Amino acid sequence: MPVSYGASKAILLIEPVGQPLRLPYEASYPSYKDTTPLGSLKIAPRVSKMHSYIQLLSTPTADTAGTAMILDVGQKRYMFGNIHEGLQRICIQRGSRLAKTTQIFVTGKTEWKNLGGLFGIILTIADATTGALQSAAESAKAKNVSEISKATAAKSEKSIKQDAEKAKIFSDAGLNPEDYIASPKNHGEPQVTRPTLTIHGGRNLTHTIATGRRFIFRKGMPIDVDEHVETESHTFTDDGRDPDWADDSIQVWKLPIEPSEEQYTAEISPSPPRKRAFDEFAGVDRPSRRNEEASISHSLTAEGVVCNDDELRKHVVSEMFNSQWRLDALIESPLKDVTMPALTWIRDPTTNKLERYYPPKEGPIPDIVVLVRQPWPGALVEKLPPTKPSVAAMSYIVRHYSQRGKFLPEKAKALNVHQLIFQALQNGATVKSQDGITVTPEMVLEPTRFGGGFAVVDLPSVSYVHNLLNRPEWTTPRIMDGLQAIIWNLGPGVAGDPALRAFIQQHDKLRHIVAAPDISPNYIALDSTAALVIRLNQIDSQRYPIPIHSNIAPLLSPCKGASKQESPGYIEAVRDYQLQLEPRLQVQEPPTKQPFLDTRRVLELAPKEVLQLAQDARSDIASRRLTDEPAGHNLPSQDAEIICLGTGSSAPSRYRNVSGTLLRVPGCGTYLFDCGEGTLGQLRRLYTPVALRAVLRDLKMIWISHMHADHHLGTASVIKTWYEANDGPANQSPDLDPVREEPIDLVKFLQQDRKLFVFGGIHIGRWLEEYSSVEDIGYSRLVCITTKPDKSPYSQDYSYIEWRGAQVGFQTRDESINEAMKRATGLANLATCYVDHCLGAQAISVKFPTGFKFSYSGDCRPSSRFVQMGRGSTVLVHEATFDDQMQNDAEAKKHSTMSEAVGVAQAMGAKRLILTHFSQRYQKIPDLSALDKIEVRFDDAEISSNEAEAVDVLDDPELMGIVTGSDQQTAEHQAVTPPRTKTGASVRSTPNTSHPSPASRNYDLKIAIAFDFLRVRVGDIADLEKFMPSLQRLFQISEAEEKAKAYDRPSAAAQRKKEEEKEKRKELRENQIGERREAKEQKGRKKRERRENFQPADNEVGGERSVGQSKAAGVDNRKPSSRRRWLDANGKEERMRMSEFCGGEEVTLGHTPSPEADPTAP
Repeated sequence: MPVSYGASKAILLIEPVGQPLRLPYEASYPSYKDTTPLGSLKIAPRVSKMHSYIQLLSTPTADTAGTAMILDVGQKRYMFGNIHEGLQRICIQRGSRLAKTTQIFVTGKTEWKNLGGLFGIILTIADATTGALQSAAESAKAKNVSEISKATAAKSEKSIKQDAEKAKIFSDAGLNPEDYIASPKNHGEPQVTRPTLTIHGGRNLTHTIATGRRFIFRKGMPIDVDEHVETESHTFTDDGRDPDWADDSIQVWKLPIEPSEEQYTAEISPSPPRKRAFDEFAGVDRPSRRNEEASISHSLTAEGVVCNDDELRKHVVSEMFNSQWRLDALIESPLKDVTMPALTWIRDPTTNKLERYYPPKEGPIPDIVVLVRQPWPGALVEKLPPTKPSVAAMSYIVRHYSQRGKFLPEKAKALNVHQLIFQALQNGATVKSQDGITVTPEMVLEPTRFGGGFAVVDLPSVSYVHNLLNRPEWTTPRIMDGLQAIIWNLGPGVAGDPALRAFIQQHDKLRHIVAAPDISPNYIALDSTAALVIRLNQIDSQRYPIPIHSNIAPLLSPCKGASKQESPGYIEAVRDYQLQLEPRLQVQEPPTKQPFLDTRRVLELAPKEVLQLAQDARSDIASRRLTDEPAGHNLPSQDAEIICLGTGSSAPSRYRNVSGTLLRVPGCGTYLFDCGEGTLGQLRRLYTPVALRAVLRDLKMIWISHMHADHHLGTASVIKTWYEANDGPANQSPDLDPVREEPIDLVKFLQQDRKLFVFGGIHIGRWLEEYSSVEDIGYSRLVCITTKPDKSPYSQDYSYIEWRGAQVGFQTRDESINEAMKRATGLANLATCYVDHCLGAQAISVKFPTGFKFSYSGDCRPSSRFVQMGRGSTVLVHEATFDDQMQNDAEAKKHSTMSEAVGVAQAMGAKRLILTHFSQRYQKIPDLSALDKIEVRFDDAEISSNEAEAVDVLDDPELMGIVTGSDQQTAEHQAVTPPRTKTGASVRSTPNTSHPSPASRNYDLKIAIAFDFLRVRVGDIADLEKFMPSLQRLFQISEAEEKAKAYDRPSAAAQRKKEEEKEKRKELRENQIGERREAKEQKGRKKRERRENFQPADNEVGGERSVGQSKAAGVDNRKPSSRRRWLDANGKEERMRMSEFCGGEEVTLGHTPSPEADPTAP
């Protein structure tokens, strides 16, 4: 049968006829998906020894929607499970290194719940692999130089003769000498090949990855997608079936599981009444999706090559990650052949320098040749062919190769096997002895041991259980021998299925590890963020709620406190759970104290100084409210609430999630501005399930500022959850009006309830449309509106809004459409403008009927058009990616500094400013000390549509953005200044000489620094400034905790206490040394005083006694310079000759000499 292989080498299990022995061999395999039969492969022996273990990275929680794990075999790593949103952040939090990961096996159905974090994981692996390859290239080059210096140019005659003798021995043993005699190496330039990342999964996996072609880009990162085809069939023999994929470490069998038709139909409630699509209202004949799919049999690639749909998707994925495209490459092309919009250049014939060329917007096209960048190939495919959802859920069985027994040299010698042939026998080859007897490996080896293995089973619902249990793999010895554990990733209610429990009891010799929403506790998965929010809650409990969590499972595990007879035979899956497979099975039992964040300890170790500063701030706020009017009493919509769901930039970190800001205006609706990966998880930490459903039912608009991955990858999950809360089969709302069968016009369609508007550039709508064919996320209930600021040159308060070719908006000529849009969105007006950042990047300003005006910058440099559009804003949320000291980085990457953001707010006349989107290098709080010395220049001028929508320039390969800067400037847009100043001046604030507080401005501008989980009312934003001293002090004290894990390393308070104890011990030791030194000096002083005060006896001649007399009297009359040390180093008595004192007699210290000693001896 044809077998698919996924690497250049793999190990086969060869079984001799009539023998149950399984021995691993190394085979040079053909390319992936090759159908070469096994018998035609070139076999070479090999020994495989390894250490491997499985480690769980995540289990189902609010932050992590599924279960993911890593299989580590030393030199390689394999990822299994759900590649859910937030997995990249979990790996950062847990310190999991992904550099060696070359295979990803996605379990479950092909849907966003299981694939939402795939793009982030791919980018993380690509960056880690790049660094590892650079290091490997340097090491390989150094090693190659060393080998060349040791290699000889030619062999000596003696070595040639020895090789000939060895060749004869191998030939006599029935072996090929070329396989065992080393040939001279060709020392050339060392080649370090970049490994290919292979992603395995179910149907539509390639389509899902290809939908990200407009915002995901990496060069030199080959990706191969092994997508299961539902028409594949496996042929089982008496020995089972061959693995679907294998390399030199593991072999993998796929288990695609489809639901039972009867159970699956019963699980799905009757579908809600079908809403009529816009095309039906407009009278447009549109084929059904199935007919549309059937009608498209071939597509064109970027090069114009005809291919089928699957080949087109694979081509797109290849261009996304392994393209040879270069940013600095310009090609010549006639202007008439250039697809607009695009950036073009011409070469000056006199200076031979490149100059920007701006084609005429109207009139005939000049017949000239221009230079243009070749567009990024992956983005040239305008639209992917549609697909249809797949219900198959992928599971896998993974096995290591069987390990041969220990070699017994005594038996080989007894069989008269030459010593040179021992290695061949160890590698599993059959040889001939010197007596001509055939010797097989089993004759000289101990019994073979089966390789360890495990299974990863993903069952979304009960309807999948029956087909899983009836798989023939469970009764195949070749697959099951050596299987040690099954890791179950179960949907709600599946763990209690009687058939599944019976299967677990039947296979009680296996270790069963279960992860499910109704079994796994909703513990805090991101410890660093939660610990930070808990400390912020101690400072300001009204604005920073503690994340919702529970360390207790929804259903108590039957394994806890139950007898052996009552135990279901499985254990709860917890993060960091490790299961060792090789060299022998070792199971780490669930710890008695699960690795959850100890929130009580975080609360207890809060610095008292910080708490006191926070108490002072609260007292100050309370006293001001009693004596003065609140700072925001005159602001419209004071009860409007701003919730910061993500305040970091580029990629998620331990402390900040990527962009996401929720605005709730009572009486109008809920609005989401940008929706980065993990936004839904942040919402689930802030609201209970009942409260979150109410929030989502009130959600009316999602705004996507630009198509960078950190700003929109959470959109699909939020939309699907909104759909389930409103129109999902299990959540059909009784208050929905029945759908009328008769056609209605556009105005009536916009007036219907439960519509979700998605505003942004054209690409966000296209991405959602392409992905909607993979799963039903509620796309039929979306109103994807494209904003085109370039068509509104006359007023900054007006934006041209388009929906499927028809103009809609708030200021159209059709007043009925205007009123319908206002009622459907809850807005009074909406305006956008292009900003200088990337392809189609826009800022937005929305106005509500209450007069409340909210402006949101997205990512951008300071923009004059944004200032004019947002004049008089009540609240401005502006990015402040870089510190003021990194001005050059901000300009190069087209972001703003904190001072520039404040300057924009001042120029706009905003009442309140919230700074967000901080660089992840600033983990905690930015420096606000320099915000009073602001000088901002607005040099973006007017960004034309030709510049803003150009698709041929990348400003940052990491972010895949398109440069939107413009060289054309007009006088009225060159600079913008604070209110009541002339256009063209710079923005300057009056320096505060008393105290550099951000509250001291030239008008009443209040500034707040945003952290994740901040919930603040518009009327309370001014109070946040009062807490700045306590926040700054908190981060000064807890700086040591930035790289520590909250549950297994001491906190800042404990670290301070430890350092204080160390200082005390040091001080005590110094005091003791000082006391000993002083005592020694005092003793020396007393001795010197005794010598100075010494008076000789009357019988001494010349005023001095003789030595003998002095000794006899017990008085030492020696001079200080002649004194000896009478004790040795250990303090013992030392026998010394004292001829000068005792007449040559040997005496012991402390004893007088004998009377026989001559008293007159010198």
